[in-house]
Amino acid sequence: MSNNDGGARMRAKGARDKVKGVMNENVGKIRSKVGDLTDNGSEHMKGKIQEIKGQIQKAKGEVEDDLGVARDRKLHKDVEED
Repeated sequence: MSNNDGGARMRAKGARDKVKGVMNENVGKIRSKVGDLTDNGSEHMKGKIQEIKGQIQKAKGEVEDDLGVARDRKLHKDVEED
């Protein structure tokens, strides 16, 4: 792989993390609701933790995506200056 595809790899990893984050966030919300409905405090907390994990994964994915775009712009600018 060339040095020029680093931004693309970062954006792809960011996209994967965002999708995983959305999945974890939604599963966590459902799990928390099930805990509420069954009066299971432990399940409710596990769901809340999973939901927060998903929010963090989404944010991480967005940062990776932004870094990939920034890297591509810098590489593109460096090529134009040569």
